[in-house]
Amino acid sequence: MRERITFATLVGLVAYAAIATDLYLPAIPAIIADFGATTADGQLTLSIFMLGIAAGQLVFGPLSDYYGRIPVVMSGTLLFLGTSIACAFANSIEMMWLARLAQGLAAASGPVIARAIVRDRYEGNHAVQVMAILSGAMAVVPLIAPTLGSWLLILVDWRATYLALAFFAFLVLLGLRTFEESAPAIGEGRIGILPVLDHFLICLGNRRFIGYQICGTASFSAILAYLSTVSFFMLDVFEVPVEYFGYGFALTVAGYMVGALLCSRVVMRLGMNRTLTLGTTLTMVAALAQWLFATADQPPVLWLAFCSFFLFLGVGFTSANASMGAISLFPKYAGAASAVFGFIHSVIAAGVGVAAGYFYDGTLLSPAVIMLICALAGVLGLPLTRLKKP
Repeated sequence: MRERITFATLVGLVAYAAIATDLYLPAIPAIIADFGATTADGQLTLSIFMLGIAAGQLVFGPLSDYYGRIPVVMSGTLLFLGTSIACAFANSIEMMWLARLAQGLAAASGPVIARAIVRDRYEGNHAVQVMAILSGAMAVVPLIAPTLGSWLLILVDWRATYLALAFFAFLVLLGLRTFEESAPAIGEGRIGILPVLDHFLICLGNRRFIGYQICGTASFSAILAYLSTVSFFMLDVFEVPVEYFGYGFALTVAGYMVGALLCSRVVMRLGMNRTLTLGTTLTMVAALAQWLFATADQPPVLWLAFCSFFLFLGVGFTSANASMGAISLFPKYAGAASAVFGFIHSVIAAGVGVAAGYFYDGTLLSPAVIMLICALAGVLGLPLTRLKKP
């Protein structure tokens, strides 16, 4: 029973960013209407959250190396609970931006420390396998979160989505009580801004790390371009009512879950790098098909679902391999390496999300172009991951 609770809690930690994003996606138009804001203002609540995720990883990753994984992640989770409540009681779009920024900072503690815990306990392909299983299980969250968010919006209002996030954080806190410490070098090294900068220089001085970073970040950015605009183009282009948004979204996100779970099996046969190649290639082909489909005068919604499913499938193959490939290069300081990877990952993805919202013109074409550019960029990182020397 304890192992099951531990696994479920790790899934919860990995899911912080996903649930804090996907649960409120159907509510963005309602938030905009409530505060008298613009579409760009509403989209900014997502990008600001991602910037908070980016900055928070630089704090929580190194702290978990120095003070231990468990006390640091429990503190971050408690903060996530509090900031979720702050979001629920925001009374202006400006207050919502501040609350979402703080929520992102807190939410960073989950994935950055979960990745470090997996690296503490497992090696090589086995670490990728475990991370892929966690990611596949975590995909249940975006699979059901938009549907739950839609019904919370219909039955209560948009503020209920943030109270649900606070309850989720409370459950994770209960699960963390079963964890044992896994950090290998507690109290060693230094803590502060300069050591964080040192870790940046060390990681970015490793060309293989850069290759894994490009593959993972570019693929994830394609997904964020989709997430930043899906609540708008589903209504504008396909006229999907809000109560059905979650069901359509779940169909595409199921691709990520399938990809991650398949990755957990395939990686033990093909190895990390060949599985990564498979994932980035699938993502590129799906993004290309989606772009071609977006150029049609009246694109059918089923074709959108088909292309999106395989886009998410490709990223499901890519994510665990890219993150574990990068972090495994620095086993002693997995928290710091995870922070560097996650920071760059989130900053670039947030920028792509802002661009997707800015260029959105009421059609599917602009987000499809951005997704294709990101997918092509992901393929460019592959040669660096295969270098024999760093």
